[in-house]
Amino acid sequence: MIFRGSIPEIRESLVQPFQIHTVARFGGVHVYAYRSHGEVTRHRHPEFDEVFLVYEGLVTFWTDHQELTLKPDELIRIPRGMAHRSGSRVPSLVLLFRKDFMPERWNGHFQTSESGMDPLIAVRIHEQLRGHPDFTPLLLLEANAVRYQAIQGKGLSPEWEVQGPSFLLLLRGEVVLEAMGTAWPEPIRGILAPGELAVLPRGTRWRWESQIPSVFLWVEDVM
Repeated sequence: MIFRGSIPEIRESLVQPFQIHTVARFGGVHVYAYRSHGEVTRHRHPEFDEVFLVYEGLVTFWTDHQELTLKPDELIRIPRGMAHRSGSRVPSLVLLFRKDFMPERWNGHFQTSESGMDPLIAVRIHEQLRGHPDFTPLLLLEANAVRYQAIQGKGLSPEWEVQGPSFLLLLRGEVVLEAMGTAWPEPIRGILAPGELAVLPRGTRWRWESQIPSVFLWVEDVM
């Protein structure tokens, strides 16, 4: 079964800052949307990594040693156990990805990852794609066996088969998405505009066609 959704439609239901809305779940990954305006106080999550995608506006993330401001279509990973806070001076829209994950414990305490000591890196999707071949998935980051990839192209794409449950979000362009799987006898087709998404089960084969340059974020739970 394919689930479809629209971030612009969800945005209209988010009235209060930092009000959480569940967008989708695929495999063990939960996707949430929220408005960022103001500041979230310093905190940490010992049990999971967090990956943020700024959809609209400007959002700043602070750790004890670093400050990074993200613009639309930029990603950041906050490793589990890392103290952080975030906020926006202008109303902004953010997607948050979290995976159900049982971390290692030692003497009853959560073990934070060594990567928690690494500096944060903003992944600027469109900069990363500049000069990258069309219809060639580009790995942006990986966290807890979840791959975050970007694909760009115009025309008819090749066909891919998802190895794990997947989340597709169209960032730019307009496409006709076609998906095929053993659970349905005929291909399913639909038009996606920017901000619209699809969730595909494991083993789904998919491709797209577009008349203008288009960019997908493809998030796949491979565990």
